[in-house]
Amino acid sequence: MLPGKTHHLRSRRFAALALLLLMACGTASVYLTVTRPAEINLKGFSKIAIGDFVDEEGQAGAHAVDIADGITAALFTSGAYEILDRDNLAALLSEHALGEAGLIDESTAAQIGQFIGSAALVFGRIQTDNYKEELTKEKPYTDKDGKSHQIHVRRGTYRLAVNMKVIDVQTARILAVKNISATKRATKRADKKDPASIDIDPLLASCIADITRQFIRMIAPYEEQVRAAFLTDKQLPETDRAVGLFRVGEWADGIAILAQATKRTGLPSDIQAKTFYNLGLAKIYVGEFDDAVEQLKTALSLDPTSRRIQQTILKAKDEKAKAEKLKEQMKGGEA
Repeated sequence: MLPGKTHHLRSRRFAALALLLLMACGTASVYLTVTRPAEINLKGFSKIAIGDFVDEEGQAGAHAVDIADGITAALFTSGAYEILDRDNLAALLSEHALGEAGLIDESTAAQIGQFIGSAALVFGRIQTDNYKEELTKEKPYTDKDGKSHQIHVRRGTYRLAVNMKVIDVQTARILAVKNISATKRATKRADKKDPASIDIDPLLASCIADITRQFIRMIAPYEEQVRAAFLTDKQLPETDRAVGLFRVGEWADGIAILAQATKRTGLPSDIQAKTFYNLGLAKIYVGEFDDAVEQLKTALSLDPTSRRIQQTILKAKDEKAKAEKLKEQMKGGEA
């Protein structure tokens, strides 16, 4: 056999072996949706009033109005609060001759509170609102047919930042202040000429949507998709069976299978560690956080250097804290 052919066969065998090892010892993922707590707890507030958003000049310009409209729509969709929109508040101010400047912000909050009762008022000021472009050229090249090319590139960047405030209308107490920003980019290319112009409207709309999403997460519970990666091994067929059940929502049955796997004897310590790891990971997503930590600590005692297990113990504790925070917020919403 020729040396080159021998080397080729050895390479193929090595690749096949690596593939088998990867298949024998990898992960199986389950994707699920969890509810996350808001950054702040608006306990006791069932109503949110949408005040004025102004631009850098202190005016309710088009972009400021778009931000206010986006937040109003998102809050309405969330269903977390009763929404009092700006038009109704403005009519209330006018009817009672309140607010010299006509703005609905901290200066008129307490006055509004006399008529609408307990509510949180949301308003803000645009800090940054700009669009910039740059034109560059890529390195010239010649294609296989001998034809030369010079690619011209147009890059556009839209930046939007808003200072958001949430206050108690009855006391004018500040409940939250946050600077929220978004940056969106677009690129156009053309050969031997300037590229077509970039439409900035979609970039602005995307920035507003991003800022709106960040703000809603600030004041209302939201849903997030997470990935749970279970450790698989050819010696642990239970994992595949359990993951199959998890993927169709049968968590109790899947956990029972993983619990049984932890009772197996004669397994190497690193494999046995995986059984406890998988059980602990599953327990996180059914809300049994303390038991999850205990299972994961057992896994760590069997595989003390595993960073994955160490990080998942921290994750279990973090998930417990988030669950407790969410529970408190949900109680607050019912009040």
